[in-house]
Amino acid sequence: MGSRVGRRRVLAWLARGSVAAAAALATGQTVRFLSYEPPNPTASIIPLGLPGDYPRGRLVYFAEAQAYVGHDAEGLYVVDAVCSHLGCLVVLAEESGFVCPCHDSSFDAQGNAQNGPATKPLRFLHIWWDVDEGQLLVDRTKPVEPTVRLPL
Repeated sequence: MGSRVGRRRVLAWLARGSVAAAAALATGQTVRFLSYEPPNPTASIIPLGLPGDYPRGRLVYFAEAQAYVGHDAEGLYVVDAVCSHLGCLVVLAEESGFVCPCHDSSFDAQGNAQNGPATKPLRFLHIWWDVDEGQLLVDRTKPVEPTVRLPL
């Protein structure tokens, strides 16, 4: 007759296996969290319309680009609406700047992270007037300095 495995031994194996599985899952999620890169929309170059669509002194959300288009005294600019923390879409704050509704990160008007969990600033994106298209275009793959403007 073969050796019998006792109930205690089976329960010990199950407990060790559960702890090992939980540790593996936690490690995997931690690595995923720390190396997160926000997803890109399906297209990287997105038409934004005409400069007249963006009144001076306001930020206008453009859903197809997942970005805010601003118009100030120096010209037009585009702020990425994808939060640098985990990729939620930021909204305009009541005072000024932006707030992430997922984890309450806040950003000033220049996109700098004010409080966490986000530590990286929002990206400003390359905007230009395309003569052939007859409209403004933005490239989500080309970040620019926050001071860059498209003069009008």
